Amino acid sequence: MFFWNASEQRKKDLIRQGKIKRDKKESVIFRGEDNSYYEKIGNKVENIDDQIPFELPVGWVWCRGHSCFESMESTKSQSEFFNYIDIDAIDNRLHRIKAAKHLLVSEAPSRASRAVKNGSVLFSLVRPYLENIALVEERYSHCIASTSFYVCNSNGALLPEFMYFLMISGYMVNSLNQYMKGDNSPSISKDNIESWLYPIPPLDEQKVICTKLNTTFTLIENVGKSLS
Repeated sequence: MFFWNASEQRKKDLIRQGKIKRDKKESVIFRGEDNSYYEKIGNKVENIDDQIPFELPVGWVWCRGHSCFESMESTKSQSEFFNYIDIDAIDNRLHRIKAAKHLLVSEAPSRASRAVKNGSVLFSLVRPYLENIALVEERYSHCIASTSFYVCNSNGALLPEFMYFLMISGYMVNSLNQYMKGDNSPSISKDNIESWLYPIPPLDEQKVICTKLNTTFTLIENVGKSLS
């Protein structure tokens, strides 16, 4: 498939540029002649029929998170002040960033180290059932996020907006909730997100889906405003 080949080419380019390391555990999920699903990691091939949650439309593929997301990066501000996105900055009903906090670097929380960019999707690792999830728009692309977030950046397999809709979906939220651990602040891990299975359509189909979802959500938002 073209979109998958493009994603693989981008990954090879990043490896060649030294921006990411080659993943020795990279997985390839495919359907065999017996119609079963298999995953190839290195030289090992394993049947994963029992892990497939549902059938996909023609042209879609299953992909592990570590095969469709770029590695997260850490950063520190070089200025006196910086803009910080923590859990409190997220509107978990609208799944948007309400406002970043303007802080002195000298007073930066220890968690303030996640790099973000335009098109990143923030997914809270803490109490994921609260759905503190948001798409980073251009105006927040200079911010630094809390390590309480997993920062999703597509390696080319996912359009940023589709990635956002996927991460706020009931499928993703409910699937990841099962991994919560801890009593006071139940959380999931980076590995939970990166090892989970993501349904990936071709890029052209992602665009169509995003257009339809945007239209639907706009209608819902307008109805809500008219009733308030």
